[in-house]
Amino acid sequence: MNTNAWILVGFVAAAALLPACSEYSGPTGAALSLGDFSDQQLSTQQRPTVEDTDAALSMAGLHARPAPRLMPERPEEFSTFFGIDGQVGSPVIVDSLIGQVNGQPIYADEVLAPLMDRLQATYEDQPYSVFVQQLKSLVSQQLQSFVQNELIVAESRASLSDQEQTGLLAFMDKIRQDAVRKRGGSEHEAARRLMEEEGKTIDEYIDDERQKVLIGELLREKVTPQTLVAWRDIERAYRAQASVFQPKATVTLGRIRLKTDGNEERIKLIGDELDAGVAFMTVAKQAGMPKDGEWQTFELPEGGIEDVSLSAFYKPYLKEIQDGGTTHSFERKSWTMWISVIEVSRPPARSLDEPDVQRMLQQQLMRDRSQRDEWEYVHDLLQRGIHDEIGAMVERALLIAISRFPPK
Repeated sequence: MNTNAWILVGFVAAAALLPACSEYSGPTGAALSLGDFSDQQLSTQQRPTVEDTDAALSMAGLHARPAPRLMPERPEEFSTFFGIDGQVGSPVIVDSLIGQVNGQPIYADEVLAPLMDRLQATYEDQPYSVFVQQLKSLVSQQLQSFVQNELIVAESRASLSDQEQTGLLAFMDKIRQDAVRKRGGSEHEAARRLMEEEGKTIDEYIDDERQKVLIGELLREKVTPQTLVAWRDIERAYRAQASVFQPKATVTLGRIRLKTDGNEERIKLIGDELDAGVAFMTVAKQAGMPKDGEWQTFELPEGGIEDVSLSAFYKPYLKEIQDGGTTHSFERKSWTMWISVIEVSRPPARSLDEPDVQRMLQQQLMRDRSQRDEWEYVHDLLQRGIHDEIGAMVERALLIAISRFPPK
């Protein structure tokens, strides 16, 4: 008998023994189990559970392992998210790994999902070249923001003490309870409403809220203490905005202008109405002037209306209405016109001695510096964070996005 025959006999014999083994109960009648075939002396080498690992780390004075970032659930069926009709023969990439941040994988849908409704509308309304430009801008901004948030969350989570981690868990549990209570009182109803309102599951909603808390806490710790405003900075800001706090007076002039030839009767009628005291803007509206005759607004010089920045030709007529009112008719080239003072505005000045002004300037400076310090902190975090090159991730995400929106 050749070697192959012996092997075949061996397989047949083994198969014949399997039913017998399953029915054999041993001399004492006890059933066999999988543990009867294992070496009990090796039980100490088994991999510890996650709970045992975290407990051992805590006893050693170390932080427990950070909770993994919640990954979005994959849709069980194609919904409107993938409702783009591709061209026959053109591949459509459903999802793909585009990079990693701090060892966590980043999938395309995590970046593209929040943009899909906006991209769909732009795809339908704009020429394809315009759409592609907007697509690149939106994906780049979204991915940059996504990576920044991931790095900030990881930094914040690593800095939490055991007590703070416990408090965060309790806070997240309260957020879950509130979310359920405000949306019907049951997990099922809350999940349905959250999906309708925000397109998120409860776990995704809680994870987003957790990220907001961690990001806000870290920025308050790292950025806010550096945002100090000295009195000299407030004085400098006040001087830089002098036109806001000490605005100049202004004068608004009106004008009626008609071609002289052929309008002799209209010109006489307008003059009669103005002499009779009819309001200038009423007459201007009847004469068909744009904006009811409102002409220009000028900064009011200290010397009065006659010194506003108009041609020297107008000076005598501006002097005529120095104290308000309307000029008599006058001609320039082929035009007959009237000028009137519609409004003089003298806004009140605000002094730096006013507490409201000081508080407004201080808040403005704190906001500007906070934004600057936050940008510098995030920029530094991006430089030292562990992540794939953002430009490369953007290119991968764009490749996937464009595959879903083929040229029209």
